[in-house]
Amino acid sequence: MSEIPLDQRTDLPANLGLTLDGSRDPQATALIDLRDPAEPRSWSYGELDALCNAVARGLLAAGLQRGASVGVMAANSAHALAVMLGTMRAGLVSVPLNPRAGGETLAYMVANSAVKLMFADAAAMPVATGLPGLDRVVALHGSDFTAFTSPGPFTSVVPAADETALVLYTSGSTGRPKGVLLSHRSQVLIAAGYATPFMAECLASGPTIVAAPLFHMNATVNTTHVFMLQGAIVLMPRFEVRGFIDAVSRYRVSVLSGVPTMTAMMAQEQTALAAADFSNVKLVVIGSAPLSATVLAQVQQLFAKAAVINSYGTTETGAGYFGAHPRGKPRPFMSVGHAQPHARLRLVNGHGQDVDEQGVLEVHCATRMSGYQNLPDLTAERLRDGWIHTGDIMRRDADGWYYFIGRDDDMFVCAGENIYPGQVERLLERHPDVLEVCVVPLADELRGHMPVAFVVPRPGSAPTEQELKDHVLVLAAPYMHPRRVWFIEQMPLAGTNKIDRHSLKARAVQMAAAI
Repeated sequence: MSEIPLDQRTDLPANLGLTLDGSRDPQATALIDLRDPAEPRSWSYGELDALCNAVARGLLAAGLQRGASVGVMAANSAHALAVMLGTMRAGLVSVPLNPRAGGETLAYMVANSAVKLMFADAAAMPVATGLPGLDRVVALHGSDFTAFTSPGPFTSVVPAADETALVLYTSGSTGRPKGVLLSHRSQVLIAAGYATPFMAECLASGPTIVAAPLFHMNATVNTTHVFMLQGAIVLMPRFEVRGFIDAVSRYRVSVLSGVPTMTAMMAQEQTALAAADFSNVKLVVIGSAPLSATVLAQVQQLFAKAAVINSYGTTETGAGYFGAHPRGKPRPFMSVGHAQPHARLRLVNGHGQDVDEQGVLEVHCATRMSGYQNLPDLTAERLRDGWIHTGDIMRRDADGWYYFIGRDDDMFVCAGENIYPGQVERLLERHPDVLEVCVVPLADELRGHMPVAFVVPRPGSAPTEQELKDHVLVLAAPYMHPRRVWFIEQMPLAGTNKIDRHSLKARAVQMAAAI
């Protein structure tokens, strides 16, 4: 690893689209596209690089001017990724959108980012063609795409230091989705931070697998840093648990990254797991959502030979500012890491004052966003003097290790007591029969709100509601125990593969009313 601090490195590509460099080893495998699992397509670095250039040439031939936004609505594929990288090479702004976000939300995002040209796959085409404001929709696969592209050499734009490369929309947990403006430099630094010698060593023995959607930072980071290291990627169109298990085994995957729910779903697939071979997995990175001790133990059991990293990052701050201890101390169980030299971290209370042990994390780093699209007031509120207020509650121990506690805006009041859902979830996860749990608030006339829980039991177990209530009552104050526990077979997932808390809140209201 370079001894130069990450934010001072000058040996990195200026354009995020050039993290994929086809000139170094054009015949090496860059991507295995599982858009059609029955007929996977392998792309070399030279082929994928040429496709990115063909997209860039086609975009400029279509008359798009520097800084214009280009949308893509599609499941993961080589073409979708080439559109994103080619867009950035051309000095344009890539705006990947969740095709399942709903017509009204998609129309808002298209207008918010001033997207006029949209690429869409066959599944998204009916929605895309109905969106107002678009001048043109290009089919991502087939003759329409071929006609749009312009094969040939291309000299990528050298962007300004703060020039926007892409806009990623947050999930909108507190209202409409917010467009997060991400510069070329910030995203290249994230990729470089993950492109470590250990990562290169892992990728030398096998590919990584990407199943997170390309409209999520987990996927953008895990493609760009692998390309920077000239590694190979197995790209799934979307996460599907049995297909994921098969792909990890079939392609001898060495590195995998995902959210905790994906691992919990894998643990339920005993038949598929029995037929799988995970012996080549060297590294598992779990992030993008809070990780529980139960899930971490599952990961370590599933991938016994792999190093496991509990990662943390946000769309606004990026990732990579937590890592190893400067004096080589071993990372404690469940810690997200120690502050890295290129970033400054602090914990604050509700009044914005620094606190020592537990508070809301604020981050000052070069990997941060530039702001929110067309939301100057919110940008000023969340980004002050280079510091981003994450809204995430963290604990810091005496050695400087950080631990995720919960979301500040998830907190609710029960009979005058503040409750963070994550705290109750951690308690329930300590029960041996609990595989996965999600706690949500349910309105109550006397208490204001009360915690209720949805639980996925471990395969072969049958815990009772009272058993889990008693379990929490033994471990914590009475106000923390869930007043209702409902058992479900599988957690509902949002488009980012995280637990869909909105749908569970609505389901809790319905189930409580049916009592």
